[in-house]
Amino acid sequence: MVHRIVDDVLDGLADGAQGLVSSIAGAVRGVGESVMGALDKPFSALLPGKEGPHRIIDRAADGIVSAGVNAVNQGLIGSARIAGEGIMKALDHPLEQIKGLELPKLFKR
Repeated sequence: MVHRIVDDVLDGLADGAQGLVSSIAGAVRGVGESVMGALDKPFSALLPGKEGPHRIIDRAADGIVSAGVNAVNQGLIGSARIAGEGIMKALDHPLEQIKGLELPKLFKR
């Protein structure tokens, strides 16, 4: 069924969008970790193995980034996938009803 091919293409685009969102979040986390690591150096020089109080911001920011990724991937993209599957099932319905029926002799040669 042609509409299922379109659905597969759209699923591929949705997967790509999810990957892009995750990649951006990973880059943001990487930059944040680099900055936090640099800010930790004075604290770890005084107290080996310890982190500075700025890590409070890091933990909160990480939670916010994770929530944003989840909201986009599961919320927007997830909702679009659910709606798309509903449309695909609706388009499948007439074809499933016809499948297996014998056409009247009028349409046969």
